[in-house]
Amino acid sequence: MKMKFGTFEFPVNPKNLKVSSSTNCREKAIFGKNTVVENVSVNPTVISGKGELADKNGEGTCSYLMHILKTKKSYWLFAPDMVPIKAYLTDFAYEQSSLRNSYLYTFKFVEDCTDKSEIIKIPYTIARNGENAFDIAYRCGVSVDDIMMKNDIATPFDIREEDKVMLE
Repeated sequence: MKMKFGTFEFPVNPKNLKVSSSTNCREKAIFGKNTVVENVSVNPTVISGKGELADKNGEGTCSYLMHILKTKKSYWLFAPDMVPIKAYLTDFAYEQSSLRNSYLYTFKFVEDCTDKSEIIKIPYTIARNGENAFDIAYRCGVSVDDIMMKNDIATPFDIREEDKVMLE
């Protein structure tokens, strides 16, 4: 399978292809407890690499890829051994190698995440063993006053394990 971006098909697959994905995590220390780690979001997948165009149309191919870069549009990217993703071409550079009569190039594609949903906010949490309103406020990033008002409780210590605590 040849690498393809939108209607453009690479004449020869890149020599090197690197795919990277990552997530953003948030750590919160809970007084008297272990630190809680929450996976907050997934970063866009980044596909980068380099290759060589040794055909007589190398300069034209490189110019066309520069044109695609400047359109600032996302297209479907198909690459060997990779799940297709909608992506932007965000970096493209090339140089002529007169010794080899070819064009060496590097590129970077970044996944288009505009159609993907944001983090879903859940309007409540379930109280853990030994937690009070202060612990929950710290863990969930809300104020103690909001927790007390929204849950109609008299003191911050009126929360019991497995109580449904409204946050919004």
